[in-house]
Amino acid sequence: MADAPVSMATIHAWLATSPAVVRSKSPDPARHDEYYVLRGTQVQGFVTADLARRGTLANGQRVMIVPLDSGGSGSVFASLIYTVVGGQTRFVGYIPSAPGHLVVSVAGGRIEARTPVYGPNDPNCCPSAIHVEHDTLSGIRLVKLDAHDEKPPRM
Repeated sequence: MADAPVSMATIHAWLATSPAVVRSKSPDPARHDEYYVLRGTQVQGFVTADLARRGTLANGQRVMIVPLDSGGSGSVFASLIYTVVGGQTRFVGYIPSAPGHLVVSVAGGRIEARTPVYGPNDPNCCPSAIHVEHDTLSGIRLVKLDAHDEKPPRM
């Protein structure tokens, strides 16, 4: 199954399964989305249902993706990854993107992460390449399958 939308109630249930993922005070009082922090890391951001996705990997394992929106121009710098093992929702870890603009989805039975690769003179809108990484899950372990750079579509 490819990406499917997720309700906020489902997202709350996922986030509640890990004591490492905690709700925090929003740095932007004008924004009413919930803000979460991954303890012991710099990973943090707003959670919105329109960004979260779920799907099924080629090995039959269910995966849930919760992007954390920074609220700034870089948008998403990390996505939290969850799965179900033995009937229990489990936090697996996260996929980061130093330049932001991270898009993580389930495609072709794999977790696909796409991030921009900026050259020294590239504007924010127009990276020189897109780094594409494919991962899967083995139980509650994120396993890298492959990675490559590709030319971005030009507008």
